[in-house]
Amino acid sequence: MGETKAKYHHLIPRTYLSAWEHGNGTLYIRFLENKESVVERNKDKIAGITNYHSIVAGMPIVTKEDADKIFACLEDLEVHYGEVVVSDNLELNKIYYDFDNWTIQRKDGSVVSKKKLKAEIEKVKIRDIEELWSLKYEDAWGTVRSELENSIFNSADRIISNANKEYLMKFYTSLDWRSIKSNIQFNDAWEWLCKEVLRLDEIDIPEEERELPMLDNAAEEMKHNLLLKFYRQYLNDSGVIYTHAMANLSNTSFHFLVADGPETFNTSDNPVFVFRRLDGKLQGVLPLSPRILMAQGRNSEHDENFYVTHITDEAVKRYNIEIEKNAANFVVQLNN
Repeated sequence: MGETKAKYHHLIPRTYLSAWEHGNGTLYIRFLENKESVVERNKDKIAGITNYHSIVAGMPIVTKEDADKIFACLEDLEVHYGEVVVSDNLELNKIYYDFDNWTIQRKDGSVVSKKKLKAEIEKVKIRDIEELWSLKYEDAWGTVRSELENSIFNSADRIISNANKEYLMKFYTSLDWRSIKSNIQFNDAWEWLCKEVLRLDEIDIPEEERELPMLDNAAEEMKHNLLLKFYRQYLNDSGVIYTHAMANLSNTSFHFLVADGPETFNTSDNPVFVFRRLDGKLQGVLPLSPRILMAQGRNSEHDENFYVTHITDEAVKRYNIEIEKNAANFVVQLNN
């Protein structure tokens, strides 16, 4: 697998947002802090964070393979830390926070300037997560969505095959965890542990020591590391997100709601969420396009069909209210 060079990592895939684009990749965006104003933004430059999925020196989730790449520039040198020569790259990663107290020497004992070496180490970004998002989910999304739209719009009896159900469920589950808000159950547990019990949010991280500018306290940094670990496991078919996706696949299915009138579905920077409907039932949703919203529901009888319902403009408006309520920072709409 060739490693991507992309630095701006999209939390919400561009291929997903493209259903709402007009012109050359442009989206109509409404930021929640200024709801009355609709602005244009290119899908390439929104819903992402520079190096968000990158693994770098000092992270607790660095593996042996990662460490060997990160510290490759030290291969022919000796690192002295206190009274010890540290030759294992994973051990170097564990003490990287204290790099200032390393002494680095050539084999002949002469001391090496650390400034250039530190720049070499910090230049290494492990981006396999970003690469695997594209390879396993994003690249196929446009084709899957197009085929699904064609089946839905041409369904005379409002029943369609559940082809691509596994892919759809994995894509749906990945977006639930991948957005800036991430999975609600994980967030609730994390907030309780880190803020109520451990109070890690009270430990500030100096700006020059942050993995990313937004990770300004210990709780946010640890959450980011844990999510990256979860993403990496998921993209290799293991871990908590994969378990969640497989449980969804076994016990739930999708119902597709179609907007036929002038009102169309919006989406947001938190496109997958669960809300309480007017009838009191909880429902998970993902807008697929301005005309189609995918709703998750129980599938206790293991029905092998998907079902399609055409809904009124008023119902579309109600869904759009929930989409906005659950957005983190902005809503995407078809028209301005």
